[in-house]
Amino acid sequence: MAQRLKVYLRTLRRRSGLTQREFAFLLGLKHGAAVSRIERSKRAPSLVWARASVLVFGTRARELFPGIFSEVHEAVLRRVYELYEELQGNTSKATRAKLDFLEEVLARLEGESQDAV
Repeated sequence: MAQRLKVYLRTLRRRSGLTQREFAFLLGLKHGAAVSRIERSKRAPSLVWARASVLVFGTRARELFPGIFSEVHEAVLRRVYELYEELQGNTSKATRAKLDFLEEVLARLEGESQDAV
């Protein structure tokens, strides 16, 4: 990953008393090296690992991996704006439906941004 993203996996793992190897076992991995890379923000967790982490620690993925969620949120928001602008000027019914949908997405994403603050 290009920039260091906040990951709270290590904090929760240590608080629980689990070693990296033990936690890796719970995730279905053979060794703790992958856990170490995720904890040090050298690798993003797969969806399966993120979900397993949520189940083990009883928390939300957004709380475990806030940096990753923030990065994805910003990238999707930027692309929605870009597509919205690209579709402007087309008066077809299909395009109007797309623009309506994108407006809903923008409202939701902008609302989530404010919830995170």
